[in-house]
Amino acid sequence: MRYFKYKNINKTKKIAQKEYYSSLTIDEKQAFNKDKFWRRLGYIISFTLFITSFIACIYLMTLIPKPTKLMFKILYYIGEVVLGLISFIISGLISLFIPMPIWNKVKKFNLPDMKQDIFSKACSNLRDYYGLNEPCLTTKCYDSSDKNFKNQDVCIFIVGDELRITKDLKRGFLYGYKDLGCYAFKLDEITIEKKQDGKTLIAEIKVENVSFLLGYKVKSFIDKNYITEK
Repeated sequence: MRYFKYKNINKTKKIAQKEYYSSLTIDEKQAFNKDKFWRRLGYIISFTLFITSFIACIYLMTLIPKPTKLMFKILYYIGEVVLGLISFIISGLISLFIPMPIWNKVKKFNLPDMKQDIFSKACSNLRDYYGLNEPCLTTKCYDSSDKNFKNQDVCIFIVGDELRITKDLKRGFLYGYKDLGCYAFKLDEITIEKKQDGKTLIAEIKVENVSFLLGYKVKSFIDKNYITEK
């Protein structure tokens, strides 16, 4: 048994953005580029305003003379904390409302949503890395010793003498952090048990201390694509 995971989590998003952009019409691409420009400008202005206003507030606080008596010193330091929080809130409001005309401009670009096929294309790098091939079964993982797999749709496929389980890469997703990694089991080391959950039949695949509760069709998939070929 082994577990491995793709390390470049940002590549999936980059592929998705590239596929999305290529799917747009010429007019939509122009709108996309304008949206990108104004969005970046909004972030830069908001960040600059926040930092500038917060530093200005802190500087004004330093101009307040410090008392010498202990009681007034305590009140002074308490006041500093309160004024610091107020400065933070004021800076946040300034950075939010002053660039509002820019954010309103961004909202004018009505770009089409990403289609499901782009989700799938975005995971092409993961399919290559994990060796996803046909035949492949997509099924529900009801529970697992690895809780990240619980209630996830997963792909099950065979590479050589390994049974591999990973997140559903056929329908795919946009962000690399959703990748759960891949478990690879030698087919002669797994055990499959039939279980009943109400009216639902479940196949439990176990290897040492790792287990997956999957749709029962997994058993026939393994029987058909491995045992009969072995």
